[in-house]
Amino acid sequence: MSKAIQKQAKKRRVLFSKRLSTTDTMKRLAIPTKSLAFLPRFCGGHALELLVRDESGQPWPFVCSIRETGPYPKPVFQQGWLDFAVAKRLSAGDKIIFYEEEDEIKLFGSIYPCSRYVIEIEK
Repeated sequence: MSKAIQKQAKKRRVLFSKRLSTTDTMKRLAIPTKSLAFLPRFCGGHALELLVRDESGQPWPFVCSIRETGPYPKPVFQQGWLDFAVAKRLSAGDKIIFYEEEDEIKLFGSIYPCSRYVIEIEK
């Protein structure tokens, strides 16, 4: 890595963990509403794409969507999630842990914050 760009130590925060249901593995992953506070803002829309890395570092694009109407947002991962679930052979009873890694990049003497999302599987 060049001297101009240096990575600093990562901080990891669990956003949620969940035992998967059949619906989670075959249709969509329902995620806890309280987790929305730690995701990027929807900025008036009802869907956003997150790049999530698995334990090996492979990126997976997940689309998080919320209800357009209704008393509460009911967030889910659907697009991208199903590809991940099939590729990882997830089944009901498996557990996932979804993290946010807070990181910093030092660029030409200045430090900039950045975040990324990581998912781990327990079978």
